[in-house]
Amino acid sequence: MPAIKVCGVTEKDDAISIASLGVWALGFIFVPESPRYVDPEKVRDIVSHLRRRILTVGVFQNASFSEVRHIRDFCGLDLVQLHGEEDPSFCERLGGGVIKTFGVGEEVFSWEVEEYIPWVSYVLFDTVHAGKRGGTGVPFSWRLIVPLLGRIPRPVIVAGGLTAENVSYLLEEMHPFALDVNSGVEKAPGKKDLQKVREFIAVVQRKVGL
Repeated sequence: MPAIKVCGVTEKDDAISIASLGVWALGFIFVPESPRYVDPEKVRDIVSHLRRRILTVGVFQNASFSEVRHIRDFCGLDLVQLHGEEDPSFCERLGGGVIKTFGVGEEVFSWEVEEYIPWVSYVLFDTVHAGKRGGTGVPFSWRLIVPLLGRIPRPVIVAGGLTAENVSYLLEEMHPFALDVNSGVEKAPGKKDLQKVREFIAVVQRKVGL
């Protein structure tokens, strides 16, 4: 079964409840322009209450290296997810535990990914829509990345407008390592709907025969 990452978490109660459902990871967004931005002090408190039951991920976009490293260490995060124009050397300097995001619009090229491979732990594909990288609630054309999957020697995570209604169609196209869901399990930006999370998990389990 694909692992499931729930991103855009802002509340401690949501984080603890979602962790109890057995998902793989929780994502906390440190992009100030995002409606799901959460303060590092708050995330540090949330992480302290999770007791290592789940991986924790800090999401950044074009932040400075010192800011990313400081927040990662201050909050006690397991992974860093980079959504901007961070180059391979930026990833290398973080010393591991990096998810690098690649935006998918009308096309995506393997060479864009290949130069990052030595320095990242995971590769994530997300939608580029109306100039925004991620958080759009809009799926990309999944078929665009199918030819790349066998050529990327890192676990692949797929994001971009995933919901309980469309995830089964994605799983007919491909079998990624993980699914990254955000707006598709919300009642408002940053406020997760636990019933929607349960439904998303149930659909994935049914699709893979669990």
